[in-house]
Amino acid sequence: MRKRKVILIIVITFLLILIIPSLYIYLCVKPVLAINGEQEIIIPLNENYNEEGAKLTILNKDYSKDIKIRGEVDSSKVGTYEINYSFNTKYLKHTNEEKRIVKVVDNISPEITLKGKKEYTIYFTDTKKAAYKEEGYTAIDNYDGDITDNVEVIDEVDYKTKGQYKIIYKVKDSSGNEVNTERIINVKKKVISAVTNGTGRGIPILMYHFFYSEENGEVAKDNNYLEIKLFEEQIKYLKDNNYYFPTWDEVRAFIDGKKTLPEKSVVITIDDWHKSVPLYAVPILNKYGVPATCFLMTRWETGMYFKNYSSPYINFGSHTHDMHWLTCDGYGKFTCINHNDGLKDLQTSISIVGNSDVLAYPFGHVNEQVLAITKEAGFKVGLTTVFGKAKKGMDPYLLPRIRVVKGESLSTFIKNL
Repeated sequence: MRKRKVILIIVITFLLILIIPSLYIYLCVKPVLAINGEQEIIIPLNENYNEEGAKLTILNKDYSKDIKIRGEVDSSKVGTYEINYSFNTKYLKHTNEEKRIVKVVDNISPEITLKGKKEYTIYFTDTKKAAYKEEGYTAIDNYDGDITDNVEVIDEVDYKTKGQYKIIYKVKDSSGNEVNTERIINVKKKVISAVTNGTGRGIPILMYHFFYSEENGEVAKDNNYLEIKLFEEQIKYLKDNNYYFPTWDEVRAFIDGKKTLPEKSVVITIDDWHKSVPLYAVPILNKYGVPATCFLMTRWETGMYFKNYSSPYINFGSHTHDMHWLTCDGYGKFTCINHNDGLKDLQTSISIVGNSDVLAYPFGHVNEQVLAITKEAGFKVGLTTVFGKAKKGMDPYLLPRIRVVKGESLSTFIKNL
């Protein structure tokens, strides 16, 4: 009996020696599972994902080979992915599981491409606002593809006020990446060119400016200077070939279809009343008995300097009183002056010149405001600098002229008549 008890005690003790450590391990030992690297990773679209794995330690012993990894990352698709790390042991009560978050992001902005030019200049008039026809655009995203339909167009242009404006194009992709680009729109007031329609044979209105004498050692400063011997050659040709020199009343009647003029008709005009005109040109006009109209900026003629030339072949016309300045974005002052101030300027010029027969627009620049003031001031004819002949049916306030330039040969002169 006693022997059995001893054996039982021995067996129980042996079992306890075996069980207790195992039970301790099962109940008390906790595995350590640690992710290698960052627990949350952000990678750009289409960049390779490098799995760094995890480490499992039990009682300071490495059991990483027992880790099971679940989950995949598709770096070609934007999204949030989970990589799970776990292990399965039958001899441990405590288990552990970790996860890594991988975010595939698109951090590249879309691209907007504007069709046409990135800068335009458009014009408005007194009665019509400027207009811009959208040239179009495309928007392409590296992930979403064509997102042109998502483009927001912000038009900040005031189409009836002079200035520089922007049209802004904005687009955002599905990842929130936003881009914008802009088109520059310059709004200006329109300057009108001479009307080119009209019927029948036209009258050449010749336009001269300055003169010089090679015999006196002078040279031309620019293309507007004509050597005085060439000028005399041209005037002599007109006289020898019996050209008719109509008055401005006759020109207006011809344009309006109320009068027929001889086939060989021509009008001579000289702009600016430069000192070379009375010095060189007037004596030649007097010599051949050929009439010409000289246009004055009367602000510079308040001393009646031009009155010293009372030749029957010289008459004077208005080049405005004080509007021969480029002060309106490269256009003449007349195109942007206050209406009343412009009218007062012309009335002053008329009072000095002594007539309202004809007005030569400074620089040839004309817009609707210029036309309105010119008509209200009472002028019969308005001259531009556009090349061409005055024909029946043209607007009498938008008549073209034929500019005579430096070195022009007699054959070219005759061809232009």
